[in-house]
Amino acid sequence: MSMRTLPLLFLNLGGEMLYILDQRLRAQHIPGDKARKVLNDIISTMFNRKFMEELFKPQELYSKKALRTIYERLAHASIMKLNQASMDKLYDLMTMAFKYQVLLCPRPKDVLLVTFNHLDTIKGFIRDSPTILQQVDETFRQLIEIYGGLSAGEFQLIRQTLLIFFQDLHIRKECFWKHMQETGQCCLPGVGNYMEDKSRRLTLHYVYPFETFEFCTWAKY
Repeated sequence: MSMRTLPLLFLNLGGEMLYILDQRLRAQHIPGDKARKVLNDIISTMFNRKFMEELFKPQELYSKKALRTIYERLAHASIMKLNQASMDKLYDLMTMAFKYQVLLCPRPKDVLLVTFNHLDTIKGFIRDSPTILQQVDETFRQLIEIYGGLSAGEFQLIRQTLLIFFQDLHIRKECFWKHMQETGQCCLPGVGNYMEDKSRRLTLHYVYPFETFEFCTWAKY
């Protein structure tokens, strides 16, 4: 078990969560200012400086239950509220998507490129929020500093640790794979996209729709 796996697992699953939420907010025609606030609040909480400092310390993976709880709290860190059915579907999609990406990696070190790709897309959500953008840039710096010098063997151990984490997670949902991004689809960045064409994305269409997102009273914001 690698003691350096947790940051990559957390950031990639978080990236998938944000992809899905962004697509569902668009599909449900949520006003732009409200949608931006949802994503900004979640990303700001996700990249909290003190939390990132703890996350990057060498440690074992959190339990599946503990990790799920963290993402539930993240998803509700904004004015948006998900019911239990939608949260279940969201987490299923997150784990299925990243598990698939790890399996696709031709080289163990490509897991790091997938992480960079996720962070690039997250930065696109917050390009008009310089304070939050600075938080994400700091995480980029930490990733390069910590993982840039790891050997192929260390990345192989990280990949094995991820696959062990995912081995008992089986999502029994019908899905269709497509090679073009459409509204309401979950975006799966290709392994080579970070260095190549970022416009090419493998996408997953979730057959069963989410429930409509609920929001707290908007007036108090």
